[in-house]
Amino acid sequence: MRVDDLRFFTRVAALGSLSAAGKEIGLSPSASSARLTSLEKAVGAQLVFRTTRSAALTEAGQVLLESTTAALSTLDAGLAALEAGRDAPRGLLKISCNVFFGHKHVLPFLNEFMELYPDIRFELSFSDRIVDIVEEGYDLAFRGAPLPDSSLKARRLGANQRVLCASPDYLARKGVPKTPADLANHDCIGISQIPVWYFEGPNGEIAQQVTPYIAGDSGGYSSDAALQGLGIAVKSGAHIWEELRDGRLIAILPEYPVARTGAVWAVSPPGNFTPPKTRVLIDFLLNKYGRPAYWEFDLDKLYADHAEILRQKGILM
Repeated sequence: MRVDDLRFFTRVAALGSLSAAGKEIGLSPSASSARLTSLEKAVGAQLVFRTTRSAALTEAGQVLLESTTAALSTLDAGLAALEAGRDAPRGLLKISCNVFFGHKHVLPFLNEFMELYPDIRFELSFSDRIVDIVEEGYDLAFRGAPLPDSSLKARRLGANQRVLCASPDYLARKGVPKTPADLANHDCIGISQIPVWYFEGPNGEIAQQVTPYIAGDSGGYSSDAALQGLGIAVKSGAHIWEELRDGRLIAILPEYPVARTGAVWAVSPPGNFTPPKTRVLIDFLLNKYGRPAYWEFDLDKLYADHAEILRQKGILM
């Protein structure tokens, strides 16, 4: 029994015609009939009812079709894997990325990566817009938002811890909020389309309505605004880990941590295999980011260290 005979049989079943399946591979009607007869002899059963105009599967043919389709799919996947493994990483890599993450966690490593893989070229789109990577032809996207159920492939790069934060100067002027409800009396820096901030409270999730003192259409501006002492913002640690580490921004409300945090993901189009050019970049970045990723914090220690900074400045007693 030959694989080609099984492939031919599946085409007969799909087309409902022995002659049509034969024409696809350049076989005459007699040769087509002989190939199918050879397969039937090999399996010891009639597989197809033949007429001059059509071909219909017998019960035995239906059984063979189900197992053959699965087996051929597995075989084709294995062959594709071998071929992909032989291909050297090369070609254009089209990437979509959040502005801050791209500038802080992708661009700084590209020079070294391109020295290792000179045959890979890049097309970069840094925007807060969530693209349809399949429809718009992207090879890879970096995302920090929760991923909806989909057929997209995703690899976790690190935690996306989010904190409520402000500069020491702002907290010295306006005081430190004790609960999410206190934010009503503070200057909040927000995103226009996100009017609610979510926190983890002792009795479950708290949804706090906020009216931003300063609002914009992306998250990029809010880090600078917070650093300038203009208000309180909810920020991703992946964006402001340096500012948090240095105490230029202070994480507040430790008893009410920001809810609905997640992870940073490398997302690629669906399929059984990842192209070498995409795979090597993800592997390279994972190696650079480390485990845990260098932007991650022990949040309990972060809150404690920042509370000490505020006490030293006389902001907390």
